[in-house]
Amino acid sequence: MLTEKELTKMCQEICAVAGYEFTIPVKINKRLTRTLGRVTYIKTGNYVSNALMEFSYQLLTTATFDSIYEVVQHECAHYLVTEETHEKHGHDAAFKAMCARINCTNDGSICYSLERNVEESQIYKYFVKCKKCGATIGKYHRAGKIVQHPELYSHNCGGELEVIKNF
Repeated sequence: MLTEKELTKMCQEICAVAGYEFTIPVKINKRLTRTLGRVTYIKTGNYVSNALMEFSYQLLTTATFDSIYEVVQHECAHYLVTEETHEKHGHDAAFKAMCARINCTNDGSICYSLERNVEESQIYKYFVKCKKCGATIGKYHRAGKIVQHPELYSHNCGGELEVIKNF
């Protein structure tokens, strides 16, 4: 698994391609499960500045190096476009132009598929399946409502749901 120091070095190299210095801290966040990475901002009036870049622990422990690098590039593009304009851009034209500048193929225009180096069964803690047709309804990291009370829900085919605890 990559360390915060290695991720910071990677970010510095990517930002140098665009002619910028990477100046914010990088953290690994075990609570990020729905996003692979993010940049947090500080807004002062109309001025937006970067504050922190975080990466999902799950991403770093389950994805291939190439997939991790693409996510790092993507987050660096968010960082760089904010450094350049001092505004948030999401995945707009300015962001896509920055992606092109740093050779990032993950510009947010298509659903990104992550290549993993572990089986899917090692990633999710709970699987919810239909007892009648066997379809997988959902994969979950946390025990939310559907995991705690599957009897309150049903599948489209009318079948009852069952929760399979993975580990």
